[in-house]
Amino acid sequence: MKRVIILLSSYNGEAFIEEQLQSLTAQTGVTTSIIVRDDGSTDGTRDILDRWQESGSLTWYGGDNIGWADSFMHLLVHAPEADYYAFCDQDDIWMPDKLKVAVEHLERHPDTPSLYCSNLLRYQNGKDEGLLLPQQLHYDIHTAMMKCLTTGCTMVLNKPLADAVRQHAPRHTKAHDFWVYQVAMAIGQVDYDPIPHIHYRLHEANEVGYKISFTEVWRRRLQILRRRQRQYDREEAAAELLRCYADQMSETNREAVSQVANYRKSIAQRLRLATDGRYTMGNLENDFWLKLRILLGKL
Repeated sequence: MKRVIILLSSYNGEAFIEEQLQSLTAQTGVTTSIIVRDDGSTDGTRDILDRWQESGSLTWYGGDNIGWADSFMHLLVHAPEADYYAFCDQDDIWMPDKLKVAVEHLERHPDTPSLYCSNLLRYQNGKDEGLLLPQQLHYDIHTAMMKCLTTGCTMVLNKPLADAVRQHAPRHTKAHDFWVYQVAMAIGQVDYDPIPHIHYRLHEANEVGYKISFTEVWRRRLQILRRRQRQYDREEAAAELLRCYADQMSETNREAVSQVANYRKSIAQRLRLATDGRYTMGNLENDFWLKLRILLGKL
């Protein structure tokens, strides 16, 4: 059976991590190893990890609080060799066939840097509340430069993609899953499974899935425009993709990435990007926000 390393970043997760670990050890059809990096927990998470490590079910190590994105990247960069690598959040519940299905999809592209991702079931108060994502997603290199359409907790990387990501450390990484998704779209391929294989637990700490009001959405957006740092995430990511992988991209992909990396060089290039309908976030409200940021030079 194929070996999959499960990469879990924990932080103050004592409320839910035990249930998640139970679902990880119940995976079927693959050989698994669980590696956990604890990102500076101050609750009982480390005691739980100690107990699971003593039973031989996982390996864990601790570190300073560097944030979930850098913690996951640290896990991937320092993981031992395996056939596949799966990102894992501490508070979800995996169905027993999650990794088996992912491997079956990825086996179709053994030599291409490939990423598997899937739909999710919203999970709240002990029950499922429907699908999080649409049955079909439109994604290509242009949309990938604007929005990560999938969630990191469903992602499984094959070895060629993991090796490519580990070979080049990005200088700027806002989200590990967005970066891995963009690398896969730039030099390989993404396989989206519309069938969910994970119960995605909803609570206020979720970055995805937890609903916030229209007013709160725009309050946060205006804060982005006012602050001086981290206003250029997409531009920086595009520049990083070119620096790391330009020689591995097709001409079409290089042109699409370059258009984002260089959009601030002139007003004409800003207008070109703002009016190019291929760069989209999926709906009118989000695209209005996107075009506003492009024209203001804060993408």
